[in-house]
Amino acid sequence: MSDLSNVPLHGLVGLRDRKKALRRDEIIAAARDLFARKGIDATTMADIAAASVISPPTVFNYFGSKDGILIALITEGTTAAREEDRDLHWEEATDLATLIVKLFQRISSRTLEIADKRVWRYAEAAAIRHPETELARQYEHVSSALVGVVTDFFAGLDLRLQSGEACSTTYLGQLFHDIWMPCFIRLITVENQSLAEHEVMLRARIQPLVSALFEASTAQTPRRKGSVA
Repeated sequence: MSDLSNVPLHGLVGLRDRKKALRRDEIIAAARDLFARKGIDATTMADIAAASVISPPTVFNYFGSKDGILIALITEGTTAAREEDRDLHWEEATDLATLIVKLFQRISSRTLEIADKRVWRYAEAAAIRHPETELARQYEHVSSALVGVVTDFFAGLDLRLQSGEACSTTYLGQLFHDIWMPCFIRLITVENQSLAEHEVMLRARIQPLVSALFEASTAQTPRRKGSVA
């Protein structure tokens, strides 16, 4: 056993915190694997504890419930993905519809990296059936944050509408999110639908909308705000 007698107090606290964070990540990883293989309803806290090689009370101490683990899996995974992908939504010499399709394709792909289709089906259904729960509230927060990502994408562009009216990026963010959502629901409910098929569906819905909403110059050669023409 290591001798920690000469380790400063702040070092011991830091070591404990790192061990706790590692243990927490191990529990989430074990739960993710079990949820994918067995389904959430069939997975027990005892199963998760056994897969994590710890006691069930320890799992309860960390998360309180199975829904607590699911909330952490979804919220922490989506937060990390948003931060990591923040600078990936712009490509030079790319038309606007393609930029939007790639943005949402990236979101869908990253979502399935966080958890498999069974988990997202469960979360969607649970949020609808029990909107008063913490899981439903956190799921709504994830959706709102996603709308924010899309809004920020549009806010960074110099956009011109066909109508000539002022362009609300908040409205655009919600609009295109609402176009994406039924496609995502189909992706997670049709077990054998691939991301490539999902992308085809996205383009079929997004391309005509972009052409109808935006001036041709914006649709064909979008520019970021502050860029030189």
